[in-house]
Amino acid sequence: MLHDLLTALKGCGGDMFVWKDNYTFQISNDLGLLHPCEVAIIEEAMNVAGYYKKLTLFCDSHDIVRVNADDGKQCGVYLCSLAWSVRRATQHFLNNVVDIEERLLTNPSLPLTVVLASLKPLAPTLAVLATMVQEIEDEKVEGCKILEVLHKYATNTVAQVQEVMKRVEQEVHSVLYDQLSHWLLHGLLLDPHHEFFITKTTNKEANEIKQMASLSLEEDNVSDLGIGEEVSLKAELVPSHIPLSVASKILFVGNAILVFQQQGSRDIGEGGVWEGREGELEDLLRGLNERDSFSLSCLTQAIDTITNCVSQALWEVVMGAGLIGVLGELKGVYLLGRGELFQALLPTLGPYLTHHASPTTSNLNGLLQAAGRQVLVEDTFLEKFTLTFTPPAPSNTINSTTNSAPLVSSHSTVEKTDSVWNQLEVEYQARWPLHCLFSPTAQDKYNAIFRFLLRVRRAQHRLQQLWMTQMRSSKHREGGGGCLQWTLRHHMTLLIDNIQYYLQVDVLESEHWKLVEAVVNGGKNYKKLSFAHSAFLSTVAARCFLHHPVLSTTLSKLLALVHKFCAIVEADGTVGISGKQLVRPQQTKEGKKQDLAFSLSAKEMQDVRAELERIAAHLFFVLSKLQLNQGTQHTAQLIMRMDYNRYYSKNDTMKRFRARGEDEGELR
Repeated sequence: MLHDLLTALKGCGGDMFVWKDNYTFQISNDLGLLHPCEVAIIEEAMNVAGYYKKLTLFCDSHDIVRVNADDGKQCGVYLCSLAWSVRRATQHFLNNVVDIEERLLTNPSLPLTVVLASLKPLAPTLAVLATMVQEIEDEKVEGCKILEVLHKYATNTVAQVQEVMKRVEQEVHSVLYDQLSHWLLHGLLLDPHHEFFITKTTNKEANEIKQMASLSLEEDNVSDLGIGEEVSLKAELVPSHIPLSVASKILFVGNAILVFQQQGSRDIGEGGVWEGREGELEDLLRGLNERDSFSLSCLTQAIDTITNCVSQALWEVVMGAGLIGVLGELKGVYLLGRGELFQALLPTLGPYLTHHASPTTSNLNGLLQAAGRQVLVEDTFLEKFTLTFTPPAPSNTINSTTNSAPLVSSHSTVEKTDSVWNQLEVEYQARWPLHCLFSPTAQDKYNAIFRFLLRVRRAQHRLQQLWMTQMRSSKHREGGGGCLQWTLRHHMTLLIDNIQYYLQVDVLESEHWKLVEAVVNGGKNYKKLSFAHSAFLSTVAARCFLHHPVLSTTLSKLLALVHKFCAIVEADGTVGISGKQLVRPQQTKEGKKQDLAFSLSAKEMQDVRAELERIAAHLFFVLSKLQLNQGTQHTAQLIMRMDYNRYYSKNDTMKRFRARGEDEGELR
């Protein structure tokens, strides 16, 4: 009977001890050969054997790395390593059974209590292991997420069970250490089963990541630097006990190695990126694998050491490539630093975009090059930039044709032209290794700022051209005829000039100087340099109010109103407008048309004046609330310039805003 029991303990049933499908057993005692006490002892021993049988079946199913999982079964290196580690952890149970068998051969009258006393201490360990593998199978945990389950059980157990669980956890972590060694030191992604949290990105996924990053205009904490878009970090695969910041550093180091490999001019081995420290770093990673248990502090320290080494090497090549000069070039175009270039470009670009709904890149670049030659900008400077047009998404709306007045038709043309301006973008051809800092994601953020600055500069330029037109026109200089036009143009010019001065001096020049200072005095650390650049883009976007929906909408309405006003004045160049009654033309057929145009223009001008007062008061109101809630200095400077003579503070429209408390909910 004892021999049958020992065989059953190893997982092989017989006539007396029969195993069931759910890892339970049944004792066949029909002849009454076993005493009830013996049955109780055997049941307790067989419960321990049930855990062992479950673990054995798990190990038999997963101790070989499968090529694919077409049969619906789990596969992978991590699962295989776990199976081997669990098998080693259960070896002590099998050794105890063999020891009992040897003692039984020596003493055939060995009591059952010896069997129970030998196996009972292993019950807690086997029970925890069985529960763990059951959770992995039920929830279909794979890859690096297995480490998360292991760490949970290793942390929440005590005494002997915890020692075993920590040993199992460390053995499975050896797979992670091996992947880290290849990725961090050589840029190799050895992950045939897609288990690592660093993964190659398909074209579709890369576009989605790029689109999400460009929409937020915030610093990307997951991808950290965004050096390469072909390899990305899958946050959902990062084990919970490994901080996301550490995973981001791992992505950064491997991507940096890929950057050096792509150039091919700088060796990553001895005397190259590692500067002879490759052996030291390999020993550092090997030491993590040789520890008795997993240590997050040691892992973090090792990753930080490797990151600092790579960051210094990348900083040296980036600075050697002329980063300071490139920042000046980007400021000159993206941030409109070369004002003379855009002063020459806007007069030629405006008519072209008015008559071409879908401009070509070659024509746009031709206009850019011509404007550059006009103001003596170097050709080598403009060759690095490409002015492009991104067509808007197709709309499902059906345009209806109506018999409208000519002035209304011209206004719709103006709105269509404005939408074309908003689709302009600039592409910068960054050379190695600067392409890692000025990635497509960073250029999208630059373009968002560029489009806003160009809209403000275009409105300012159009008001300046309107002033020149009014000064050349004798009708507009005659007394009384164009008072309302002059007053509106003057108020709009003050607003736009104050906004433009705020953007150019308080935002762009100030923040760009801080960026250059951070680059020069930030130390030999590429990560700090990249962080300063990301912070620069985020700060500029925030101070341009691109992140504030209310202010952004209000500014857009103001700029649109400027273009509407200019279009009305340009269309009404022969008719004076004032609040007084004017002498109408003779009541001929042509005179009636001119009279109709006169009425429409006068009414539209009155509407523009009312709309300007409302928008300007609303803008001042929102800025004042923002200053009151956040207390930012740059907002206070803009408010001071707008309200230097207390015009808006005493404005009746502004008082109505305060009385009603408009947009309080939006500001919160």
